[in-house]
Amino acid sequence: MTNHQRGIQTVELAGDILKLVCGSKRALSLSEIAETLEMSPGSAYKYLISLLRTGLLKRNDSTLEYEAGPLSLRLGLSKIKHDDMLAHARNTLTHLAEKYQLNAFASMWSDLNGATVVFYKEYGGFFNLGFRLGMRLSLLNTTTGRLFAAYMNATQLADYLDHDDIKQSDYINVLQEIRIQGYSTLSDIPTPGFTSYAVPVFDCDQNIVMTLTAFGSSERFVQGGIQTLLDELNQIAAELKGQNNG
Repeated sequence: MTNHQRGIQTVELAGDILKLVCGSKRALSLSEIAETLEMSPGSAYKYLISLLRTGLLKRNDSTLEYEAGPLSLRLGLSKIKHDDMLAHARNTLTHLAEKYQLNAFASMWSDLNGATVVFYKEYGGFFNLGFRLGMRLSLLNTTTGRLFAAYMNATQLADYLDHDDIKQSDYINVLQEIRIQGYSTLSDIPTPGFTSYAVPVFDCDQNIVMTLTAFGSSERFVQGGIQTLLDELNQIAAELKGQNNG
């Protein structure tokens, strides 16, 4: 019945543009958007101007290409906040951060934004590192990004990394080691004096759906306590896998 109800065509066309741009792995030009949606460039441009003003899209000043804007990202994160699996991750990671006096966060993969922070608990004793909700994490230089990369195939990696990055044997070896040991860790990268550990959350088909990361000043990590921290992170990951499979 809903399909037969009268709507506003301009809103629906704007929605088509948003779906196209937000679903693309790269920014799109005006001509690409107009051609794909069979619109004249002039008409498409008027819609794009309005979508830019609302913050649903943004335009690269150098290339003049369009991609998802800050409002689109906030809307996506708002939807994720109501996810039961993430709610459990928030509760358990908050407890873990307070217990170990560390920062902890959860990340999920977005075809648009890559490895994206969807929850962050900052322990009160730390200074602000500019870390924030919705932040995109590097696949090369962050514990979390490397963890996602470790479970990508060669084709997926090629979509998100430059060829020169992928062909580096040391990086490929690091990803292989992550898969073998089941977690990712870095010290002094990307922030000097800080160490981080990340574990994957899988679904029933062993696809990575989330990562759980804890980080803090390197001096807080005592060798004997690292395994205990990893055990707790993996326990949380196992609980989340059970919820995701349910």
